[in-house]
Amino acid sequence: MGLGTLGGGIGVVQYLLKQGAILTVTDLRTRKQLLPSLNKIKSKKINFVLGRHRKQDFIDADLVIKNPAVPKTSKFLKIAKNSNIPIESDASLFFQLCDVPIIGVTGTKGKTTTVALLADILKRSGRHVVLVGHNQISVLDRLNLVKKSSIVVFELSSWRLELLKEHKISPAVAVITNIAEDHLNTYNGMADYVQAKRNIFSFQNNNDFVLLNKDNTYTKKFGESVTAKRFWFSKKYFPEQNGIYVQKGRFIFRSMGRENIIASVSALRIKGEHNLENALAATLTAKILKVPNKYIIKSLSRFTGLQDRMEFVRKLKGKTFYNDTAATIPEATVVALKSFSEKVILIAGGVDKKVSYDQMAREIMKRAELTILLPGTATDKLKTILNKNKYRYVEAKGLKSAISMAYGIQGKSDVILFSPGAASFNLFKNEFDRGEKFRQIVKNLK
Repeated sequence: MGLGTLGGGIGVVQYLLKQGAILTVTDLRTRKQLLPSLNKIKSKKINFVLGRHRKQDFIDADLVIKNPAVPKTSKFLKIAKNSNIPIESDASLFFQLCDVPIIGVTGTKGKTTTVALLADILKRSGRHVVLVGHNQISVLDRLNLVKKSSIVVFELSSWRLELLKEHKISPAVAVITNIAEDHLNTYNGMADYVQAKRNIFSFQNNNDFVLLNKDNTYTKKFGESVTAKRFWFSKKYFPEQNGIYVQKGRFIFRSMGRENIIASVSALRIKGEHNLENALAATLTAKILKVPNKYIIKSLSRFTGLQDRMEFVRKLKGKTFYNDTAATIPEATVVALKSFSEKVILIAGGVDKKVSYDQMAREIMKRAELTILLPGTATDKLKTILNKNKYRYVEAKGLKSAISMAYGIQGKSDVILFSPGAASFNLFKNEFDRGEKFRQIVKNLK
């Protein structure tokens, strides 16, 4: 249910075909919209129902596997449930079929970078790492890569965590980078979203580990109700408890009262306070897995970050372009703005997820010399706040005109930052498509 365009659905289909399953693939999008995905599926044995869902398909099935993005409130899922048809996701199946311990990483922002950095550290130490659910990597087809000696690192969205709850499953090591307002267009308020994140540790036992951000209000609260061995990570010193913190420019790991200097903060290549948090989370996980410091130091000093996340794209005629399309919520744009000591030209805006834009507007007024806004419902919210404060902004009809505008302005900032702070669905397929378009337009500038 929900083939999608990011590759996860394709991975499920290919895995199930290999198991000899008789498949119906149904998606509300049309054949034309799904063509890139359909072109990657070679089998003629599949029954495709596209542009709609049919009630009967959800009654006649032996098993329904839903795409993580399908809302749990879907009436078709209710039909399946009422007909006693089991409902799974790629993640819930993976957890049941995987026979080695899993490190699960979740968080509103930062999980993708944390997972990538952790995998880099582990690989440098000689471990066999299987990345799952990470940065458009699919899920079920990764099972074939798992050996007895493997470490599985699974990037878990709130949607994937929902179905783990149905089976009372949590990973052996659970990491939560942070929690902030997000996806409130699909959740019934913040409490509902926070509860979905909580599932990553809810079913752990006292032999498991949970790693929590001590600087985040929600994750700090989580620490009061965990069963597993709790470890904190923080940019500030904290006494006595297990975890990792920063003191005098150094990462210090504490376990059972013993402290160990791991690395210097200055070794870190990736930019921004948020990436310091991500590095702390990855380093702490590595120390729990007993990775020697030398591999952690090497990774911190060589890891340059990921595409679409504060990604340096190009320097041209004194202007430097950064692509931060993965900033799909206001908090992410706030962090991006704070990463620069100088004022920037900001390109932002898009579709609202029913979150507040007050903080983002404050940071724009403080840190953006000029803001160019793309169309969308989030932009409308931003404009209301900026107008009240008499902050002048510019509106663009599309990304190409926004970039041309930013590039052509003389005497303004040398940094052009694309950090939307909103979803992308009004103008693009998804945020990755948005980032790819940004790179292409910037690379074609003369």
